[in-house]
Amino acid sequence: MIKRRDLTIIPMGRQNIVIACDSCGGVGIKDGDILKLPPKYAAKFAARVALTEVMCSGALPVAIVNGVSNEMNPTAAEMLLAIQEELESAGFSNVAVTGSTEENFPTCMTAVAATVIGIGENLKFEPAKDGDCLVLLGTPKVGAEVDIDSDGFYKEISQLLAMPGVREIVPVGSKGIKYEAEILAALSGKNITLYETGIDYEKSAGPGTCMLVLCNKTAAEAVLSIGCAVSLGMVL
Repeated sequence: MIKRRDLTIIPMGRQNIVIACDSCGGVGIKDGDILKLPPKYAAKFAARVALTEVMCSGALPVAIVNGVSNEMNPTAAEMLLAIQEELESAGFSNVAVTGSTEENFPTCMTAVAATVIGIGENLKFEPAKDGDCLVLLGTPKVGAEVDIDSDGFYKEISQLLAMPGVREIVPVGSKGIKYEAEILAALSGKNITLYETGIDYEKSAGPGTCMLVLCNKTAAEAVLSIGCAVSLGMVL
């Protein structure tokens, strides 16, 4: 078993099983919820984070497991529909969906976890080299700042995976851009210099509202042309 950032990777001969998970609590319409939104959004974004992690590795999602800590009707039923819709948005129609709900006790807060399992042969983990560029797609947002109708980065991920010179794609999590950038460089025994951009590098990116792209200088020009992209730093 191999751990790489938030991913768990299990080599199986020429193939690799890639596992990512995310959870969301306090987003819903129950009395104990902090952010009052329909519960479908908790499931939508938990699924999105895990799906994005697996896709960025270059693996193909084959199953998603949801753990809903609420009753099936009406909360979990709405969440399951949202997960299916998110899979369709990501371009997947044959991903197995399974999970469980809480039917023994009444709950006062909405909570859900999503685990995505993928399979891939040649994963997108290339070591960083001196002079490589770091590009940021999107901006960190959390809580009420998040655009609940956004489509995620699924199309951009497909573009990036096909680009020569792109070494790794990293969704930013709750620990912020600086943390993810330093981990990415350290995995190759490198350091990274972040430019002054006015972006809060320590702010949580909530449900994967931005991504880091490690690439060589030639690829950086193509990555920056995607849109919503900012030159963020350089590997030293």
